[in-house]
Amino acid sequence: MHQIALGESGEKSFDALLTDVPVELDVKDTGYLTDRFCDALDKRALRIVPNPDVDSPTPALLRQHFSTPDLKTMSQQLAVRLAASQRLTAKTGLLVVADATLDDAACVLVAKVEHQEAMQAELQVLENGDRTLAIKRIPDLVFGEQNRIYKVSVLFSPATDADPVEGFLADIQNGGGFANYYLGEFLGMQLADEPEVMTERYLDQMTSAIQQSSLDAGEKIQAQAALAIAIKSNSQTIDAKDFIADFIPHSHQMDVLRAAENRGVPMTAFAKDSRRIKPKLENLRISLGSDISLVAPPHLVGGDGQVKVAKRLGSGSAELYDVTIEGVPLGTVTNTRSR
Repeated sequence: MHQIALGESGEKSFDALLTDVPVELDVKDTGYLTDRFCDALDKRALRIVPNPDVDSPTPALLRQHFSTPDLKTMSQQLAVRLAASQRLTAKTGLLVVADATLDDAACVLVAKVEHQEAMQAELQVLENGDRTLAIKRIPDLVFGEQNRIYKVSVLFSPATDADPVEGFLADIQNGGGFANYYLGEFLGMQLADEPEVMTERYLDQMTSAIQQSSLDAGEKIQAQAALAIAIKSNSQTIDAKDFIADFIPHSHQMDVLRAAENRGVPMTAFAKDSRRIKPKLENLRISLGSDISLVAPPHLVGGDGQVKVAKRLGSGSAELYDVTIEGVPLGTVTNTRSR
């Protein structure tokens, strides 16, 4: 571990305060940190690959370490690079570098844990027997129970000399986004898929998962409407697990979750970019029997909307549905080409 501290010069800058001896942790503390890192990666990690447009020494340092292990030298050089890459709005903290394994594959863990402030309250007994609380400010708290691991990445050893160094990154501080200085200038990486590509894949594959699930027709329509509305919302990120928990009936959630995972729906939160799929979000097209189709904005379908779909009682195995459109004026009627 190395410390990233404020520089001593007049202008704000960062310095790397390097250590020479590894931090020794007992089994309990190692397990605590491992659980924190794994939790962050499991919930937020996205695949990263080298960025050819960024001149960062990190991929080369990692490749050299994988061929000739020297954790001390590599971690010190990474700390110097991080201090030089940080924006002035970034915070001080620790750079944690460790050899690790993930699914039996050799990798290096690189994480930045930022300092946070806290107040410590300690009960004291005065000379006269009165009790009081002594309050002490702690300006550089790390690894606290409520303190987040803001940025954690794992970079894998390439299978051959010709293969690039790749890995996964989770930036908890920025939700589904990533600090550009950390991903690009420091790690020398970029996302394997851009947000607009991931957003389109999410819509297409989640739609497929909903349609192939055990939901009945009415529930599928409501879920599809909720999916479009969620993507069009002001939220900056998309989280498939949150969507399923919020909008899929409880008894069907595991079915939809498995179907989504099997279709490659990203199961970690990511930054949303719906520019490529805006036309797909404007209306839902509901195909009914007898060559009947209905097109309507998602927010008007199901739930409290004006277009309601309900299974007809006693329809049996035929699963007939009644579609009701309530309280709307009649506009124009024209001939159109069938699709």
